[in-house]
Amino acid sequence: MNSKRRKGLLLGVATVVLAMICGDWLWRNAVEGPTELRERRLAGLQRARQQRENALAQARKAGQQLAKWEAQSLPSDPEVARSLYQAWLLELVGFVELRNPNVDSGSPVSRKGLYQTISFSVRGRGTLEQLTTFLFEFYSADHLHQIRSLSITPLQKSDQLDLSISIEAAVLATATRRDRLSTERSDRLASEPLEDYYPIARRNLFGFGGNPDATDYTYLTAVVHVDDELEAWFTLRATDEVLKLREGQNLSIGQFRGTVREIEASDVVLESEGERWLLTIGENLAQAFALPPGL
Repeated sequence: MNSKRRKGLLLGVATVVLAMICGDWLWRNAVEGPTELRERRLAGLQRARQQRENALAQARKAGQQLAKWEAQSLPSDPEVARSLYQAWLLELVGFVELRNPNVDSGSPVSRKGLYQTISFSVRGRGTLEQLTTFLFEFYSADHLHQIRSLSITPLQKSDQLDLSISIEAAVLATATRRDRLSTERSDRLASEPLEDYYPIARRNLFGFGGNPDATDYTYLTAVVHVDDELEAWFTLRATDEVLKLREGQNLSIGQFRGTVREIEASDVVLESEGERWLLTIGENLAQAFALPPGL
């Protein structure tokens, strides 16, 4: 009896275990499996939708960029574009007043059949302020162009710079204009007023070139007896000019305006705008020492 009971009990347990296994299998395959499949399909559809939305957004952005390029492009006829843009460069060079200007252009070059580019070169001489003005006006113009290279060579003992500028402009076949350049203003500049860029022009970036402060290069180099009078000799190192002044004569250098009031064996006292300045042989005007009132 006990043996039968044990067999029955084991059979019952086995039946319960088998039922649990079958139930788990049925749950995973009949319920969880289809649910997971639906979730994977839904995730795949969501990814595909996001990809389509991204592609559409990129297409809209590309369309907007293309429309902007078409508005900035040189006229669609390459020869007309070259002629008009070269004339614009000549006008810009004339406005900046570069010395000995020269503007050349190359032949149109096809870029994989999508658009064409034309190379231009500008050469001339000018100051750092003139170059700053040129660059400001160049980037203010809403043309599809860029400066490929800029070569600057300072000239000795002068504020003049030898300038060589290589420019590339683009021509789209779908340009919005055929016989004129864009007259719009560009928004590529950090600041709109040209005056905001003047501090660049005032900095002495190239030694004597680049519009230096003349007081930095004007030295008191000697005090000499001439006809029983003392002369103060000022050497302008930027030009190798020597100014020989006596007491009472005026000195005008750069932004400095003054009068030679006293000349001693190795010192000179200058007066400017009611103030007196002491300068010793070997010093430049920028190193002059302000004398207290009454001395």
